[in-house]
Amino acid sequence: MKTVLLAVLLLAGAGRAARAQTYYPDLTSQTLNVPGRAVWVEQVVDGRVGNPPIGIAYRAGKSAAIEFRQGVGPELTTFLLSQLPRQPFDHPVVLCLRRLQLSETLGGTQEQATAELAADVYEHLPDGYHFVQAVAAQASNTGREVTYRHAEHVTQMLGHCLGQLTGTAWPTVAARPARTLTELPADQPAALVGRRAVPAVLREPLRRGLYLRFDQFLANRPDTALAFSLDTLRRHYRSRLATVQWLGVARVRPKGRLGIDHNVPLPELWGFCDGQQAFVKYGKEYFPLMRQGNSFTFVGETPLDQVHEAALAQAQGRTSMIAGVAGAVLARTNVPDHTGEPLAYGLDMSTGATSPYPSLRTPLRSDTAFVYIYRPAHSAGAEAVKVLVNGQEVGALLAGQYLELPWARFGKPM
Repeated sequence: MKTVLLAVLLLAGAGRAARAQTYYPDLTSQTLNVPGRAVWVEQVVDGRVGNPPIGIAYRAGKSAAIEFRQGVGPELTTFLLSQLPRQPFDHPVVLCLRRLQLSETLGGTQEQATAELAADVYEHLPDGYHFVQAVAAQASNTGREVTYRHAEHVTQMLGHCLGQLTGTAWPTVAARPARTLTELPADQPAALVGRRAVPAVLREPLRRGLYLRFDQFLANRPDTALAFSLDTLRRHYRSRLATVQWLGVARVRPKGRLGIDHNVPLPELWGFCDGQQAFVKYGKEYFPLMRQGNSFTFVGETPLDQVHEAALAQAQGRTSMIAGVAGAVLARTNVPDHTGEPLAYGLDMSTGATSPYPSLRTPLRSDTAFVYIYRPAHSAGAEAVKVLVNGQEVGALLAGQYLELPWARFGKPM
């Protein structure tokens, strides 16, 4: 059954209405640590197109926009200045945000908080601001309540991003064109570094080792200090359909020595490479990455099937009265459970985040929602207004026009 949602956006006032319910992450209790840092962040500039809210949280069953009280740029600037006082030999830099997205996904008794951050770094020299490099990070956690994790994720991502500047060839930065501070949001500096903008993992043979972080994967520089071997494991699925579809597919994980313990599973890895094949960790499992041009995909597991869970909860409600009289009765439903079935995922080459592939162009299913965004005919201004969904431009609207958007990512906020 097709779900149809109608969104009538009075573009002048919709933003204020959407912010009626707002959650403000508190960074004051967070601690930022960047070992070996050589930079001092003098300012954070919000270079995101349209300066949208940074995400959606769920509080007491209601959705709320995620915002910083002072605004993204001022709040992150204040936080970084307080956490990283200037040192004598620090390079003064500006972070120009290109992406900052915090979101929550509901699923049964568990929620997942995800975060992505991408920024361009500029060194402040006497003649202006010179592009250094692009940095990015992502973070995620699951739990019964995850909203409080957003401040922690922002801090974690800032630390990872600033850590990527270690080893920067600073003398080469001054040779790049200078920009004014007001030019940074519209700047597109990737073309300045030419071939070097293409990650090494796309240009070089893969090296064997462990990826502790996504940037190690991009740089094709895995950690080689710890010897490891591959361990084959048996995977159990709650869904019969998933069990059949994964039949014959081997699952592996790296095992090595930690302290006095030999041959134990290695914790907190982003992924690993056996010298021939790179693997990414998704959830608690590792999946082989497949190159698609200048990006990577992998076949992972479908998350918790919320359609099945809803049907199961409804069936449980129907059997509760019987259970009260005759003892425990197991609820059943004819709605199939697709949890754990194979699903294609794409790897974001800027942040390392993973999402169903190919995003908005995912083949439509019977539970796909169609959102219609309408711009009233009496709207002021003759120019088309760009429409972005989760940071991606999907169209433009003139006065009196509407746009149809399919949304097949059940449980993910738009």
